[in-house]
Amino acid sequence: MEEGHTLSHQLKRSVLHMAREGITATGIARICHCSPSSVIRIIDEAVELKSRVARLPENLCFDEFCSVNSTMSFICCDAERSHDIVAILENRLTKTIREHFMNRYTNRERAAVKSIVVDLNARIIIDRFHIVQLVGRALGNARISLMKKMNDCHCKEYKILKAHWRLFHKDSADLEAARSVYLRGVNEYMTQQNALDLIVKNHPQFEKVYDAHQDVFNALKEKNRERLIDVLENYHHSGQNMDTAIFTLKKNMTAILNSVEYDFSNGPVEGINRRIKSLKRSCFGLRNRIALIRS
Repeated sequence: MEEGHTLSHQLKRSVLHMAREGITATGIARICHCSPSSVIRIIDEAVELKSRVARLPENLCFDEFCSVNSTMSFICCDAERSHDIVAILENRLTKTIREHFMNRYTNRERAAVKSIVVDLNARIIIDRFHIVQLVGRALGNARISLMKKMNDCHCKEYKILKAHWRLFHKDSADLEAARSVYLRGVNEYMTQQNALDLIVKNHPQFEKVYDAHQDVFNALKEKNRERLIDVLENYHHSGQNMDTAIFTLKKNMTAILNSVEYDFSNGPVEGINRRIKSLKRSCFGLRNRIALIRS
């Protein structure tokens, strides 16, 4: 033990290891027989906040997460193999993000970045998950609107729309078309395909929304650029929320098409955000949560 120190290096290493595993400060203090304030001090002293990385990755993931006091913070990581964190900023303002990269990296370093994956100039790639989520929400809103227009909430169509909503979000190729199954809520035996056809064939406007969702989903699944262009350009207005969703995709056409041309996604940074949420649930009492996340 060094002069002036009361905690051994081995104990400090143990504290940091347990902190990374998401154990609370009070829990670590109890295990290590020290005070919670000592645990917090060890973490603060051990974490070195880097102002920049040695080299900007060619492909980046940008995202945001709720950090402290309900503030949305910016996070950026390598989109390829390492998935290392490149930057965590205390807010997501464009001014803050721009100043961070412009003040720390030269024009040549910034120009080396080839693509940036975002939830919705380097080449911008809209994350495929969020495209499917956008049209999926539009389909869900159309389904609910159709239910509200039905006067009889005990009819077969209403029960299918309410109890078996997952059928409408499922890939049409995966629907069971030959074997009848018992549909709970409907209380009848029928195939999944028959249940879906009962809705889409009797409600043409809803069928347009359903077909648009399936077309976008399958174009992304197949990574078919031409099919995606055809779907967006030839979409017929339905008077539903899908109109807004398709307009949004067409407005960002270049970035949308990049999503089928490149294999990058926001999966790496979403995984980091999931870990951050887990840490936030267990690290109450820690003042410097950002430092813990960066460690």
